Amino acid sequence: MSKTIIFPRLTIFNESYKMYEGIENLINELDQRGHNVVIITHSYESLISIEQEVENKFNVQCTYRKAVRENINDDNAHEFIIVGSSDEDLYLAANKKILIINPGWSVKQDAKPNKYGITMSSPEKLLKAISIIENQNNWFFKLEVDDKTTILALTSANTMNRDIDVSEKTIIEGFNKSLKDGERKYFNALYFHLISGVMKNSLLRNVDVWGVFPSSGELVNEEVEQLKDSCRYLTNKRLQEPIFMRHTPVEKSRDTANHVRLNVGCVKHFESIILNPKVSKHIKNKVVCIIDDYLTNGTSFETARNILLKAGAKQVILLALGRYKRGQFGIYQKEEYRLEGNLSEPGYKYTLLSKEQINGGEYNVRAREELKEIYNILIS
Repeated sequence: MSKTIIFPRLTIFNESYKMYEGIENLINELDQRGHNVVIITHSYESLISIEQEVENKFNVQCTYRKAVRENINDDNAHEFIIVGSSDEDLYLAANKKILIINPGWSVKQDAKPNKYGITMSSPEKLLKAISIIENQNNWFFKLEVDDKTTILALTSANTMNRDIDVSEKTIIEGFNKSLKDGERKYFNALYFHLISGVMKNSLLRNVDVWGVFPSSGELVNEEVEQLKDSCRYLTNKRLQEPIFMRHTPVEKSRDTANHVRLNVGCVKHFESIILNPKVSKHIKNKVVCIIDDYLTNGTSFETARNILLKAGAKQVILLALGRYKRGQFGIYQKEEYRLEGNLSEPGYKYTLLSKEQINGGEYNVRAREELKEIYNILIS
């Protein structure tokens, strides 16, 4: 699907209006592939200089930043990408909820695009990245739990499947390591995959409240928090407070046998987690997205789903970075509870109403290939 690629002046030219190496080929390739190229600037003098440089050379549109901003809306935002490295570019991306890529070659390098943008070190890598985004499927796993709840998983977390080759196994293990130890080269590929997926999905772009499911102990998973914070910032949401608070540490899920986890279900979390009182009033009639590192049977997500729906959420999206699957489809255990009392204080009551093991969901093998492509671009 063709995109409109927005280039601020300093992404194309240096301060002397000399075009960076590789830009001429980038613009021509984007045009040949059917993308619209727009170069933006603030001033009349700058616009005239740009038009003189590109006249009769490229099929591009040169215009003012304000004109582009006025033409982007909720319906067409997914069709735009901005390649910018100034804080102003980042503000435009966040306000309009469009994907931003940070051009590492630009003479302008502000802090926020470096933090929240996807950095490409050269025009050649940018072209490859846009090719992936153009046809990206994103979600490895999807399950509609009910009419108010959607489960998404970005990648496979399995490393023992027969159909996984050596390179994919290395990447998956690297992602696992990045979530535990902050290994950046794998984390950046994961970040690219997630953010581009969020900005292409109208429901995710319009999430009202972003949160993470708390870790089992007192330590915070800083990598998952960073991903959540980036999603929050790039969709222009200000609420930073955690949605859930764990008041009592619990045993890590991976240290508990699978059949025991299924039997205990959400109970251990209900007894150790509360809804943040500072956030509870912001949940009603809102779209809420909870990010967690891994999805196996869904106990953490079911805890979040029950609490959020009880708090009045309009829609709940549960987004895992990796999906562990046992068997052909894997099991997701849906649990319905009656919750009573103040969810923002320990000791609220929970009563199990039903428990159902859903053996299904949609798997997209293409998403695994996209991961490898993104990783190869970033490390090459």
